[in-house]
Amino acid sequence: MKFSMRLYRRGDHYYVEFHRGKKKSLGTTDEARAKEVYKELKAEYLRGKLFPLESIRKCTLSQFKDQYIESRVGISKATIHIDTYALKSLIDVLGASLQMRLVTPAKIDEYKNSCLLRGVKPKSINTYLRHIKASLTYALDTGIIEKRPKIKMVPAGESLPRILSPDEIKNILAKAKETDTDLFHYLTFCLWTGARRSEAKNLKWQNVNIKNRVCALIGKGNRERIVPLLPAVIEILAPVKRDIGPVFAAGHADTYSHRAKAVMRSAGIEGHHLHDLRHTCATFMLKNGVPLPVVQQILGHSQIQTTMLYIRVLDELKQSEMQKLKFE
Repeated sequence: MKFSMRLYRRGDHYYVEFHRGKKKSLGTTDEARAKEVYKELKAEYLRGKLFPLESIRKCTLSQFKDQYIESRVGISKATIHIDTYALKSLIDVLGASLQMRLVTPAKIDEYKNSCLLRGVKPKSINTYLRHIKASLTYALDTGIIEKRPKIKMVPAGESLPRILSPDEIKNILAKAKETDTDLFHYLTFCLWTGARRSEAKNLKWQNVNIKNRVCALIGKGNRERIVPLLPAVIEILAPVKRDIGPVFAAGHADTYSHRAKAVMRSAGIEGHHLHDLRHTCATFMLKNGVPLPVVQQILGHSQIQTTMLYIRVLDELKQSEMQKLKFE
């Protein structure tokens, strides 16, 4: 059977096709390096040693997890953390030795049912499923599987984002300022920029321009966006400004979530989380007349439909406020 290997680029990365549509990522974005690796692979192919198909067919879930995580070059640590957890939870249900070609829709349903029985929230299950789906796309692209199983999300309904009232914000920031200066600065920044927790934690001083009152945040997919810094943020950053290094104390984003939760509880506020500061920022921007596309850009939403969810929050807020109307 006549066959010619070929080198091609998909997005920023280079791949080689080597057997009836079977593909393998070369793990590089550099053209010269890709050509060099391709030349070596072609020599191996001609010697009959390239990509033993039987071993590919026998690739197990455990082996695939390690390969996939290793391939996630340039992806944020937070995303890789969820990738790893999602695949590990899949392995816990289906078994480490299950071959990838046997991951069928029925097996995915088995995984979903197991999660539901363990009390995992549908929203969390769907997050894991999205990451599993992305990994299976990689498996298809690299020739580990010949067909990606269809994955249906778990019906979860739609809950509106929770927002904080002005009084709650005031109490939380006051308590943080009293007990934890770094957390006070961090919460203030998140509230007045709408930054995700990891975006704020990873902020570097070299990306903060006090003079021009802007900063550069690195969001999902390593996309950079410029966000204005309002007086409340300038007030806390200007006195401690440095040339380089992290703006906030080093540590995992979860650490800030736990610290924020503790401060909220000590301020007598239950049922809220760190991410609610982002929801609050988005809702109040819209309430104060900031155009929807501008809010989308500030928050770093790739789809405006995501931002539009806050319009519903605002509508609900208007209804609750309207109840205060009296003719007395």
